[in-house]
Amino acid sequence: MKTHFPKQINFKSALIIFSALTIFAFLSCDKEDIDNSNDTNTVANDNYYVKYVISSIYPYIFSNWTVTTPEGNYTKNNYQTRHWEQTYGPVKKGFKCDVQVKNGQPTIEIYVSKNQEPFALKTTKEGYSATYTINF
Repeated sequence: MKTHFPKQINFKSALIIFSALTIFAFLSCDKEDIDNSNDTNTVANDNYYVKYVISSIYPYIFSNWTVTTPEGNYTKNNYQTRHWEQTYGPVKKGFKCDVQVKNGQPTIEIYVSKNQEPFALKTTKEGYSATYTINF
């Protein structure tokens, strides 16, 4: 059976239909249609991780330090060193990161990571103590 339409019309029709479907697909997606009702839940469910770094340059050392952790305080007494670091978590927003060093005046750095993001330096102090409250 012979077709009544030339091949050019079939190609043009297919092109018009394809173009119309493409335009329809792009126009049907609107930023306002996205449901943002879960935004408050994700903020409440954010997990943070705290990395403490305490260090002294040669020939200085430090000892007898305490840091806050999710389970309470971690204390290391009668141990002299030039470098100590440890990561704790998960903790929630508002957690107070605290470091106290009794002997020596090392550099104290507190890093925080939110969810799966990389650690960011939040405070650096030289001396006996440093604090930072998670607020982002």
